[in-house]
Amino acid sequence: MKQNNVPFVTNLEKFTKEAGVQPARFHMIDFAACLQPTYTWNWHHEILATALDDFRAGKIKRLMVFMPPQHGKSEFTSRLFPAFCFGHNPDQKIILGSYTASLAESMNRDVQKYMDTDEYKTLFPRTELPAKGSTGMYIRKAERFDIAGRKGYFKSVGVGGSMTGTPADMLIIDDPHKDRETAKNPLLSQKVYDWYMDVAKTRTHNDSGILLIQTRWDTDDLAGRLLKRMEQAIKDGDTDADVWTVICFPAIKESNDNLQDTREIGEALWPERHSLSRLRAIRNESLRTFQSLYQQNPMPVQVGGECYKSFNYNTNTGDYTYNPDLPLHFSFDFNMNPYMSCGIWQIVRETIGDKITEKAFLIEEVCLRSPDNTTRGICTYIRDKYRQHTTTSYIYGDPNGMKQDTRTEKGYNDYFIIKQELAALKPTFRIATKAPSVHVRISFMNALFAKTINGLELGMDKKCTNTIADFLYIKEQSDGTKQKLKATDPITGITSEKYGHISDSAEYFICIAFATQYAKYQHGGKTAGLMVGKRKTMYDY
Repeated sequence: MKQNNVPFVTNLEKFTKEAGVQPARFHMIDFAACLQPTYTWNWHHEILATALDDFRAGKIKRLMVFMPPQHGKSEFTSRLFPAFCFGHNPDQKIILGSYTASLAESMNRDVQKYMDTDEYKTLFPRTELPAKGSTGMYIRKAERFDIAGRKGYFKSVGVGGSMTGTPADMLIIDDPHKDRETAKNPLLSQKVYDWYMDVAKTRTHNDSGILLIQTRWDTDDLAGRLLKRMEQAIKDGDTDADVWTVICFPAIKESNDNLQDTREIGEALWPERHSLSRLRAIRNESLRTFQSLYQQNPMPVQVGGECYKSFNYNTNTGDYTYNPDLPLHFSFDFNMNPYMSCGIWQIVRETIGDKITEKAFLIEEVCLRSPDNTTRGICTYIRDKYRQHTTTSYIYGDPNGMKQDTRTEKGYNDYFIIKQELAALKPTFRIATKAPSVHVRISFMNALFAKTINGLELGMDKKCTNTIADFLYIKEQSDGTKQKLKATDPITGITSEKYGHISDSAEYFICIAFATQYAKYQHGGKTAGLMVGKRKTMYDY
């Protein structure tokens, strides 16, 4: 993993004598280190700085930055970066907007403070501010300041405010939504979007750059709408539409989608400032807020309630690890995007007096994205991870995997590939002849989450973040099935059903491994049988 703290120059004297002024004149990260000598910069700031260098040079025309609060995004992008840009081009016209005019003006004053420092004047002696309070030919106020003797200016405005008469070479929008309520309010969210399209963007020209910095409060916030607009334009073959570059770092890493993020799964973004234990405590207080505010993974606003109304993060998750003395239960879902998935479960049976309790724990989720999102890719991971496992193992999954052709290989179905690839584990296949009723199995899962099924309990490890997100966010259709809405991944650009598939794999396992309890629940408490394959195929298993 990359070192968390980047060793930057720490004072102006050392900077000018040993390193020279050139790095800070031309590289944003060195400029930040010079202007903020006591600030502890982290590796993610270095990646952001590189993107800002490309943005200033015109290599990137549209840039979005999503990061948790108090991780330096506004300090970097809305305070230091404009000062850096004026050093290179004092004729540049920059407009900064935020959800209130007072916040935008506060950022304006901070830009001026940086430009007043001796360090800045040493780096860029030809970029000068007017005298404080100037209102003549060159203005210096909180809502606007000019560059003395040049054409450049910095104007700050609140979302909804006017920009008449002020063209923008660079438009910076930092937090267009005040909070969750305003982002999720359809009328207020539409006002923000209309202001962007009808006011802010109309001040730009062919060579203007637009920089959007925000917390992802909702899938339909300003960033969400612009990304959807980009997605549709790409589908329509519109080559003139805005194409956004996205810098996104969650507080706790949950996947390996972002190649720039070299952390291990589960590591904090900036542990020196925001420790993992602190982040977990915040997550435990409100997982939904944490997913939006800290993980940049907003819960969609949709019609209908959640499928899994009884799921509770605090009571249905825990710390569960692999026990080599217990059988392994592998449950597959063969949907390929945004990932192919397999849940790995173990079952503990406890006897207290005459009472037998079975506890099923999800100890690991395997969610592999392209190019490893294949049945063989999943099996390779399992085989390498559990090659020393000698206890029994079982295979569960979508009955559609019994079809003669998989989505990736002609001539072989998914379960034949699994049998071939996991032969060393000698698994027993437990595949239903058809998938259990969706609305009934959802109801059964809710009963398990609510702990109302006698003798049966369910839990999952906190590291299984994709599974947990599924149980939290998937919505219910009017017929009781899952509302698998499509979304576009801002990193990969792939459009797919974001939620609903890895929870499917959990249900395939639960309904078959506990077939008696499920059948009894299905028939209102009466004992009944459930058909569990072996379906006879040309491969005979």
